[in-house]
Amino acid sequence: MTIRSLLLALGASLILAAQPPTTLVQSIPAGTDLADPALPFARDEWVAMIRGAKVSVDAGEFYVTNRPGSALEPVLAELEKAGARGVKVRFLLSAKMLDQDPASVARIRRIPGAEVRSFDLASVSKGILHAKYFVVDGREACLGSQNFDWRALEHIHELGVRTSDPRIVARLAELFALDWAFAGSGKLPELPGRPTPALRPEVELVASPPFLTPKDVRPAIEALVELIGQAKTSVRVQLLTYSPLAGRDGFWPVLDNALRAAAVRGVRVRLMVSDWALGSRALPHLKALTLIPNLEVKVVSIPEAKEGHIPYARVIHSKYLVVDGTHLALGTSNWEESYFMDSRNVELIFRDSPLAAQAVRIHDRLWTSRYAFPLDSSKTYEKRKVD
Repeated sequence: MTIRSLLLALGASLILAAQPPTTLVQSIPAGTDLADPALPFARDEWVAMIRGAKVSVDAGEFYVTNRPGSALEPVLAELEKAGARGVKVRFLLSAKMLDQDPASVARIRRIPGAEVRSFDLASVSKGILHAKYFVVDGREACLGSQNFDWRALEHIHELGVRTSDPRIVARLAELFALDWAFAGSGKLPELPGRPTPALRPEVELVASPPFLTPKDVRPAIEALVELIGQAKTSVRVQLLTYSPLAGRDGFWPVLDNALRAAAVRGVRVRLMVSDWALGSRALPHLKALTLIPNLEVKVVSIPEAKEGHIPYARVIHSKYLVVDGTHLALGTSNWEESYFMDSRNVELIFRDSPLAAQAVRIHDRLWTSRYAFPLDSSKTYEKRKVD
């Protein structure tokens, strides 16, 4: 190696070292071989983040559910320790899910100095607080598909991000402040910010719904459609559910059209959904996608746990999109109209990022696993037991 190439390599390594760390964090159903050996587990990252909290923990969560001895127990214990040492804990929970585990909600309320608010959109939409994230000390954050649920840490395939990138953390903190105020007053606030220019940053936070999102934060649906529209070679998607239906009688083909258009122009599209889709009204539409050249649909079915049936578990729940192996969109939305137009969700977009290659590896590992099978347009499927 020449001196010049050595200096260039050193310079590149210093640039990478100077960048704020952002890491994918995984959750894997126990008893499966789906874990990526290069990635940390959400359960460990959550404990470490809260253990390091000095000032505040602000959480926006769909719900909280625990069980004694579970992987969520150490997380709740760290929250209690944080409150005891003076850390301000604020928890925002969806009003429609407060009854999932009243004991755990009460436990958080008992933390010294903690405050819990209920987020209720009933007066303005049919939506919910569906986001899943928390911000520690205003300096780092964790966001992804993992609910604050013991099952999400032990028995569900999930993908999230831990980051100290100030571009992400500041935006999440801003969204939390907006939602916290809304939960306190019940009134839609004046939205801050001005519309952003068309130039797209390498890291971008986008959100839903449009009526409760700062003006300088793009609607998530706009960003996802744009990404798919830019695809040249490949599109990989992994979701819990996917549907072009809207309500009882409506049709919402926004993402459906984007995937179809990509396949028609020669992009290889791979869409992977959970077996919850087998009992949904969207199943005929998923089957229709399989008839399009260049577009494949696979269903993933995770076997029951060795201890028997666990309600609302043993499923893939990750929500991400990888375009051309270089751009990653990862967040909290299932691909259905209400998640983008009515409910609070958050997605992160990483352009030309090594995180995209990691997500490709995760997608391909599951796509080729014994748990995934091609959706057959001519076959009748039995509905899977969920609850």
